[in-house]
Amino acid sequence: MVITTVPRPTVNAGNNVEICYNSTAQLNGQTNGTSFSWSNVGSLSDGSVLNPIATPTKTTSYILAATDSTTGCPKPGFDTVLVTVRPKVNAYAGNDTVMIVALPLHLKATGGVTYQWYPASGLDNPNIAAPIATLDGNPQNVNYLVTVWDELGCMDTASIDIVVFKTGPEIFVPTGFTPNGNGRNDVFRPIYVGMKTIDYFRVYNRWGKLIYSHNKNDGRGWDGTIDGKNQNTGTFIWMVKATDVLDKVHVKKGTVVLIR
Repeated sequence: MVITTVPRPTVNAGNNVEICYNSTAQLNGQTNGTSFSWSNVGSLSDGSVLNPIATPTKTTSYILAATDSTTGCPKPGFDTVLVTVRPKVNAYAGNDTVMIVALPLHLKATGGVTYQWYPASGLDNPNIAAPIATLDGNPQNVNYLVTVWDELGCMDTASIDIVVFKTGPEIFVPTGFTPNGNGRNDVFRPIYVGMKTIDYFRVYNRWGKLIYSHNKNDGRGWDGTIDGKNQNTGTFIWMVKATDVLDKVHVKKGTVVLIR
């Protein structure tokens, strides 16, 4: 009896590759087999070709298996290519804000290693993460878009809206709000213009009980609830204290009407 061995088909799935999040990779498989198949075909453009486009949402190994019916060997040859998906670049341009005409505003973007702001007008350097904006109020509403890149060149964008006031530093407090969940005027909060520190913002009920307070200009405010319970239409008292960029202390108080 003569036993003849034949090699399995040669298979080459291609070189490993690293891609940006939500992008694609061209696979380049090779084989001398008569038939082949890829694993994880759900993220391939066409699992029946040797050079499909891979669109993985996370780091994925693609195994190319091939058999050769002409040699009599029923076992396949294998090779693997690893497509590494880099973490998503999360660009952040900062919260929408307000500023005083001609007074500098320090912007601060995060999320990458390289930054570019657009438009460049009003910025001391549009190619850094934290440029200084100085605006003349024309137009009054300005939108800056920042593009952020990581070390591999993967990118993301974010934007910030700036309202420019032609007055001095001031605290604007609305006289009413409607916390009905429609996305408009749902939260009662002051608008701080030119303030560098917030000592406090407090809301009291008609009996003088403190029901809400904060000391940061982070966009928070009172949502019209006490201990998680919606309050009915009524009048509430507020007080606010802050220090502006010129070190002047501002103390204001008044009433607000909650409307249901």
